Amino acid sequence: MIVRRRRGILRTSKNVDIIVCLKRVPDTGARVEIEGTGVREEGLDWVLNPYDEFGVEEALKIKAAHGGKVTVITAGAPGGEDVLRKALAMGVDEAVYIKDAGLKGADDHGVSRVLAKAISRTPFDLILCGKQSTDAQAGYVGGALAGLLGIPLVSAIRELKISGKSFEAGREVEGGVETVEATLPAVLTAEKGLNEPRYPALAGIMRAKKQEIKYLDLPSLGINPEELENPLKRVSLTYPSIERKGKVLNADSGSIKEFAGFIKSII
Repeated sequence: MIVRRRRGILRTSKNVDIIVCLKRVPDTGARVEIEGTGVREEGLDWVLNPYDEFGVEEALKIKAAHGGKVTVITAGAPGGEDVLRKALAMGVDEAVYIKDAGLKGADDHGVSRVLAKAISRTPFDLILCGKQSTDAQAGYVGGALAGLLGIPLVSAIRELKISGKSFEAGREVEGGVETVEATLPAVLTAEKGLNEPRYPALAGIMRAKKQEIKYLDLPSLGINPEELENPLKRVSLTYPSIERKGKVLNADSGSIKEFAGFIKSII
């Protein structure tokens, strides 16, 4: 399948300038507690979305092979510095934080609009996103960015080769692997298996603490917070109902046969 480039910002040098979109998500091992119609954020452990981490690692590999610059960007209410610092510690060059209370509660399309507005101001060759976030699992932002910016999208990639202004991306489909050829600029979303993200070295962690983060807000992007109001309202949020039925068996031959029969019925 050949995907033709439509419009976008294309660099003329051989360097590949990359933007990686990041999201802060609750740690999948954390205990999530319901509070009202949402979750209690106080005391919750937050991490860089694992799928976005694959995007950061791939961007650093491309930079090592082709040169260029890697910029990470996130958008949301206060609290996103940690994920940007981790990416900086891994070796990215610049970090941008669209920090605005008006983004709290915005839906995926609203966040995508804000990201696209900021990204469109910067020359780039490639945008990398995670396939999805581990909290909402919508898989929306990558496709929305491609549509808003008018550039090709290849989703859930597990292989990537870049040559000049073109690239080949491989992704798993039912029964095989699909190879997609397209030209830059483009949006790619990363699937597990694309690479093995590196651990930040101590020197990188110390350097990241001192690196500057560029802050933007909705007014600086010319966006009215009212435009981002989510049309969907969560009415309620409850824990799943779990019914546990236990049965006490006596230690006699009849109970042992009953227990053996039960085990056979479930395997």
